[in-house]
Amino acid sequence: MTPKQRKLAYELITNPPPGSKLAAAKEWGVDLTLLYENLLRTPTERAQSFASIVRSFNALRAEEKKTALG
Repeated sequence: MTPKQRKLAYELITNPPPGSKLAAAKEWGVDLTLLYENLLRTPTERAQSFASIVRSFNALRAEEKKTALG
């Protein structure tokens, strides 16, 4: 993302246009700063983060199954 795109994204997230989907999300309680922070990461970094979350979720699921059976 270029510095200009970063600035525009930050402005949109901190002050979404009235009636926009971003404004609706903000009103609904969505933390748009998390979206912005994620956009600053490279696609590879986002994929690695997602893979880590999936691994953690799968480990929790496996532990839950062991507890339920044991």
